[in-house]
Amino acid sequence: MLTGNNYTAPLGKAVCFLQKFLESANKNFLPSVRIKPSFFVPAAFSFFIGMEKYFLTVFVLLFLHELCHIFTAGMWGLRAKAVTVLPIGLYAEIAGLEELHIIKRLAVAAAGPVFNLTLCFFCGGAAREINLALALFNLLPVYPLDGGKIFCCILGFFTGVLRGNAVSVKIGLLSSVIMTAAGVLQLILYPPNISLFCLGIYLYRFNKACTASMTYRFFKSLRRKKDAEILPVRCVSASEDTDIKTVVYRLDRDHYTLVYLRDNAPKCITEEKIIDYITKNGLRGQLKNIFEDKANIQEC
Repeated sequence: MLTGNNYTAPLGKAVCFLQKFLESANKNFLPSVRIKPSFFVPAAFSFFIGMEKYFLTVFVLLFLHELCHIFTAGMWGLRAKAVTVLPIGLYAEIAGLEELHIIKRLAVAAAGPVFNLTLCFFCGGAAREINLALALFNLLPVYPLDGGKIFCCILGFFTGVLRGNAVSVKIGLLSSVIMTAAGVLQLILYPPNISLFCLGIYLYRFNKACTASMTYRFFKSLRRKKDAEILPVRCVSASEDTDIKTVVYRLDRDHYTLVYLRDNAPKCITEEKIIDYITKNGLRGQLKNIFEDKANIQEC
């Protein structure tokens, strides 16, 4: 076991190497690389208890895992806006990902776990177990894990993005509470292992804070739908008294939505008119408020 000055030296060397590597990556292909100060807590702890080799192995595999997401997105001309080094791994923020077709978004999200599962066929012993654990854990339907992104993407496609986001965040919060409780039990039974506890706390904080950013990215992608050459049309039937928020929650990135008003003469309103209205007035009001403007009405 490494203690005292025996573990500070290798830890210092590892930190220096990490900083130099990330600075080089930042200059060559990543616009921004950030290291959260909290990352050094589990790093120092793993060195202190003599698990530095395990920690470095997991970190390298997670780094390669995240590169697979970046390179897959790069196949469609996207770039990583930022890569953040977190206590539980790395997180790549890829600009424009929301504007890709659903199949391409799913491919980007699945690239990391597929990489780890592929390595399982070429590795043995502990390396195979680590890769399998990373792949299965990342495939859990908990946002922001890869499985959570896949689940959120598919759910948003069928039910509407904002509705899918809301369900995903609720599942993420519930899972984080369960994981934190399991972490406490793990700490009691297998001290001093605090991995599950840290994961639960991080997932809870992330899901509590991510709703606003997810909503912003969604509306930004809606604004850029007009650049798409062809989109399938999805029709929604509603009454004049239907809340605008209810209709907006049915919108998604991969369809162009037309709202059909069924109360009186056949009339419909385009997706652009809905977006223009909520940009000025928010989600308050009902569909009849949009139809009060005659310019918004089109005969169906």
